[in-house]
Amino acid sequence: MAKYLYVCIIALCMTCTAAAQSVTGRWVGKLQVSGGQLTLVLRIQEVEGGKLSAFMDSPDQGAYDIPCDSVVYSAPHLKVIISSIGARYEATLEDNSLRGQFIQGGASSPLVLTPSAEEDRSALHPQEPKPPYPYQVEEVRFVNSTDGDTLAGTLTMPTTPGPHRAVVMITGSGPQSRDEPIMNHRPFLVWADALTRLGIAVLRYDDRGVGASTGNFNEARTTDLARDVEAAVDYLRSRKEIDNQRIGLIGHSEGGMIAPIVAVSRPKDVSFIVLLAAPGLRGDSILLMQSEVISRLSHTPDSIREATVQLNRSLFALLVPPTTDEEALRQSLAEVLRGAFFDGPLAPPMPHEQVELAINQEMEMLTAPWMRDFLRYDPAPMLSRVQCPVLAVQGSEDVQVPAAANLPIVEKALTLHGNKAVTVKEFPGLNHMLQHCQTCLPDEYGEIRETVSPEVLQFVGEWIMKR
Repeated sequence: MAKYLYVCIIALCMTCTAAAQSVTGRWVGKLQVSGGQLTLVLRIQEVEGGKLSAFMDSPDQGAYDIPCDSVVYSAPHLKVIISSIGARYEATLEDNSLRGQFIQGGASSPLVLTPSAEEDRSALHPQEPKPPYPYQVEEVRFVNSTDGDTLAGTLTMPTTPGPHRAVVMITGSGPQSRDEPIMNHRPFLVWADALTRLGIAVLRYDDRGVGASTGNFNEARTTDLARDVEAAVDYLRSRKEIDNQRIGLIGHSEGGMIAPIVAVSRPKDVSFIVLLAAPGLRGDSILLMQSEVISRLSHTPDSIREATVQLNRSLFALLVPPTTDEEALRQSLAEVLRGAFFDGPLAPPMPHEQVELAINQEMEMLTAPWMRDFLRYDPAPMLSRVQCPVLAVQGSEDVQVPAAANLPIVEKALTLHGNKAVTVKEFPGLNHMLQHCQTCLPDEYGEIRETVSPEVLQFVGEWIMKR
């Protein structure tokens, strides 16, 4: 099952023990696979306390910012765990090269990585700002006092006299850093730059357990993530440069589900919200629709598309109802997955042992607290309780949260109990990232030079300035 929304290849790695400057940087190599080679990029950086974090990219597959769960370097030995793809890399630093093995799904292949200069992003992503900035940039930290997690982020503020109106940016699904990196784009960096230039202070932060933030994202539920947003609002309220009466939230994708939760729980502290490509349907319906639309537009054979839809329906039927018997649930899920992966059109051309490993990885993803919450969550009731001004924006070609099926539900829910300060805007020709697109499929996101449509940036900025 593909988990988009977005989703599967987004996150900064969790940190681990002792860093050494000699292993930090950008490392590139070729992995031998059946039918050719894959370029792999490992980007290691040092964060607070001398710990290490990293991203892994697979540019040939259009996959960027693949999460690493731990990075351990005890000179000269390096070990990197990438559980989202069931892989690890174990290497030794010799003669300025990392020489080791890339292990995935029970298969081990030699992989040598050598230092490589960072790419010049200005040509590929012209909207990304470069210093010096015409505004203040401050690294900040604030605490979720309920859960005890410390969130690290960036606050950008105009240089004009305050107090300033301000927004908190809320990332989409999956563990993400403050810039919401997606397919080598950094949309929240672009949003922060555009809005701050208009006179709006912007706070964006690493999700719990990501980058320089503490905590454990894998154990977090949607309500936990909402408390992190509340902590961000409280932090802004503590700053004398910020106008406490003009603090809003901007949520992208799943972040657009979290923003209404906070607006309802803190009505006196949240003065407006902006929903970017936010779902209106329940989570299981979103993922079923997403899978169907993407498969069809990708010209997936009918037999595979139909088998995938049936598999997802069977899995969701087990996961959505509440249960107290976790072991029975896991057994039922395993039976469904084995039935699909050992026979029929979805059976992969792998040895039995590798299929079992893939099933176990799928089981962990399906039973994670976030996934189960997402499948069960219906945004409409919470949207109907929002009383502050709301702007809902969506692209007409969004294949992850299709506008035709979701935007009318969002609008109906928002206005159900008389909220008249609701603006709904569908932009033609834009995808889930609010980029102008051709195929509009997720694998195209990284090929598009535009990070966010300038029209959307301007429309949202002007709407906020009028609040």
